[in-house]
Amino acid sequence: MERKWYLDLWALIREPFKRGIPEIVEFGTIQRGFACTMGMLAISLLVSWIIQAGMVYSLGASAPQLGAALGVLAGAGFFVLVLYALLTFAILAIYSVLFSQIANKFGAHTNYESILKICWYQSAYSMVISLVLSIVEAILVLIVYGFNLDVYAPDIILYIIGFSYWILQVVAYIWCFWVSLTLMARQIEKGRLATFGIGILASLIPVVFIGILVGLVMIATHM
Repeated sequence: MERKWYLDLWALIREPFKRGIPEIVEFGTIQRGFACTMGMLAISLLVSWIIQAGMVYSLGASAPQLGAALGVLAGAGFFVLVLYALLTFAILAIYSVLFSQIANKFGAHTNYESILKICWYQSAYSMVISLVLSIVEAILVLIVYGFNLDVYAPDIILYIIGFSYWILQVVAYIWCFWVSLTLMARQIEKGRLATFGIGILASLIPVVFIGILVGLVMIATHM
């Protein structure tokens, strides 16, 4: 029986270095990686709707108003899913081709399909981290405003809450970067530093190309 996409993602979340990364490199597919990303996007949108609906309801909105707001959010969410899928696929496809070619120049033995697979899983994992941070932020906002801490609490309390959340963000994004880098390094069988350098080069090529193109357009318009 074929493995489900959410099992791949759960292994990457629960035991990234012991199970998640080895299993994705060995058994992961582009299709399941894509499903992970789309699934996490849908979950993120759903959580966002719930939070926004709760805020609208807390402000005294009636049931019809709340239903209308949810209808608008649902329509926008479908558009976001389709647009995100198209744009992300185009960007990751180009990046995967560039990355695989550069990696092979440095002694790796990979192809763009393998890189694209990893890119989809990386996108899904980054969404997990962002979703967790968003939920924590929403909880902190509810605590601050629910207990009127913004009015009655000393400024030092609000500063500690804000600073603690900032530290959490930094740690979470560093962790996400490290897991993503390790996942790609394991796929191409190179060290993390070499993988990071290859990623920088693959990212700079489109930037340089776009910069040259914009420069040529500006020169042409001023002639």
